[in-house]
Amino acid sequence: MVNVTADEIRSGLRNNEFILYYQPKASLITNRIVGAEALVRWRRPDGTILSPGAFVPLAERERLINRLTLQLLPQLIGDLVDHGLADQLCVSFNVSTCDLEDPVLTHAILDAILTQRLPPAALELEITETQALQSGPEVLGNIRALSDAGIGLAMDDYGIGYSSMDTLSQWPFTTIKLDQGIVERMLDSPKNATIVRSSIRLAHELGLEVVAEGVETVSQHDFLVEAGCRIAQGFLLSRPLPLAEFKAFCAHPSHCRGLPVGLVHMAIVDHVQWRREMASYAIQRSSLPPDSPLRQTNTYPALCLTKCALGKWYAGEGRHFADLPMFRDLDAPHRGLHDVGARIVARIRAGAGPAEMAPLLHELKQVSVTLIRILEDLEDSGLEALFRLQSRSAHH
Repeated sequence: MVNVTADEIRSGLRNNEFILYYQPKASLITNRIVGAEALVRWRRPDGTILSPGAFVPLAERERLINRLTLQLLPQLIGDLVDHGLADQLCVSFNVSTCDLEDPVLTHAILDAILTQRLPPAALELEITETQALQSGPEVLGNIRALSDAGIGLAMDDYGIGYSSMDTLSQWPFTTIKLDQGIVERMLDSPKNATIVRSSIRLAHELGLEVVAEGVETVSQHDFLVEAGCRIAQGFLLSRPLPLAEFKAFCAHPSHCRGLPVGLVHMAIVDHVQWRREMASYAIQRSSLPPDSPLRQTNTYPALCLTKCALGKWYAGEGRHFADLPMFRDLDAPHRGLHDVGARIVARIRAGAGPAEMAPLLHELKQVSVTLIRILEDLEDSGLEALFRLQSRSAHH
């Protein structure tokens, strides 16, 4: 490790020696580069390049990190807007609570949206859970102002904090980044594997994106695919690259293999939850007096085919399997399920009791069994394809 001093950092700031590298993020669904993390590097006068570990901790202790962030922001925005990255990618940028204790950084980002044509969806700020927990109301206020403008917010190092659930509930996070230590240990530790799977499921239900950091092996990649993770970042894909090399890298397919078999399992769980909620609604409401106002409330699961979680998957990421007959076979039972659901809601509102609900609940279960069978067949097909890819990789 190179020893640097605070005065050298100050000199580097005066001479604009700090630059940005970009580490690609790949979709585990489409096999395309969908984003990057902007990472600071120090290009010294002698030509050596220093990684953040050599100077960022000292910059934080000396209260220089805010100057560094503000100096890098125009470079980042220029790369996004002037080099066309903003048209197709979302780039994340690490910030600290020091950067957000006053509104200077917030105003600079908001000004870039207004005057430099920066699409808000092209930028995502990363902050660690520990920093979020230790920050004051001013930091959260600035974060919310940026979130309201459309800037994304990622919880970095997710899984190593002690109150992630509480932090997620209070902050407007749009992404969680699975800590690379957990990703590294997940294949050797059942507990870490469970943390990864449950974190991905939690994010799915909260409508958050998941990025797995530190993906270095094919085995890690395939575990994440099977668990339903959508985005990977790590040396298996690429090391951080200078802008020109990053742009060239984006022009070629990633080393990740897009095969969203894990999202089929997500769809199965989504459906099971929908059916359970509909059954619970029917049983609870049918036991109320016929004239109860609670029968008229809109507390039932989504009835629109494209609004339920399964319908969103079927019309979106599930299209990866559109060429398979079993995927097309999902359409009829999915429609039938929503038809039964609509009849249940209508009968509840008309005052039906438990005896009248029984045949409809039986019909709901029968359609559900058909739907799950097809989804499981689709999942098995995806797993077979994934294992064939694993076997092919092992022989090469």
